[in-house]
Amino acid sequence: MNQINYCLPIVKSTKQEVIQSIQDNLKNYQYFEVWLDYITDVDDAFMKLLIDLLHDKLIILFRRQNLEKIKMTFKKRLVILSLVKQENVFVDLDIIANKKELDYLKMSKGNIATIVSYHNYNLTPTDRTLKGIIEKMKNNNPTIFKIATFCKTENNALRLLQLQQTFKQKKQKHIVLGMGKFGTITRVFGTLWGNEMIFAPQTIADNSAPGQLTKTQLETIFKLLS
Repeated sequence: MNQINYCLPIVKSTKQEVIQSIQDNLKNYQYFEVWLDYITDVDDAFMKLLIDLLHDKLIILFRRQNLEKIKMTFKKRLVILSLVKQENVFVDLDIIANKKELDYLKMSKGNIATIVSYHNYNLTPTDRTLKGIIEKMKNNNPTIFKIATFCKTENNALRLLQLQQTFKQKKQKHIVLGMGKFGTITRVFGTLWGNEMIFAPQTIADNSAPGQLTKTQLETIFKLLS
């Protein structure tokens, strides 16, 4: 069985709640995904505290659930990007929602580890469309490719698992996940077959995407499969 890296998604409104979630789970997760646009008054001191606490375990993102409009100003997002340069922090940037940030990184100097992602909360596009999206993602030289789409049928999930295997065969670091009830199977076998990490909230109520399983559920499944 591959190394399983659990990532805790943190969607909280206060800095105190975010820090508490991290401190409570620091020994139980390999990564922590912090949804910055939901947090009130994100400032330099808070970002430096996150970096000091987590270092290369930290993943930050600016988007919102269901790709709702980002509230944080672009100027502030650039300030945060400048803070995490050379810090080995992952930045998850959606190829559509965060196009401006990706364009900025192409032009600027500094090494930022990026998860260049594509999210579709409505459907799983055709294989041809997904191939075109991945070609565009390559232009941003991602550290990790991420595809997360809503699965309306079992076939959607199977196509995502086939895509995941394509990444694996090409030795490209990747995360390929299906959302919704039909996508659950991708979270199990995608993890077993080479996804870089699996997003695993403490409770279903804390999920950041439909179809996520809790860490306890995943651990039980993986134990049975082993």
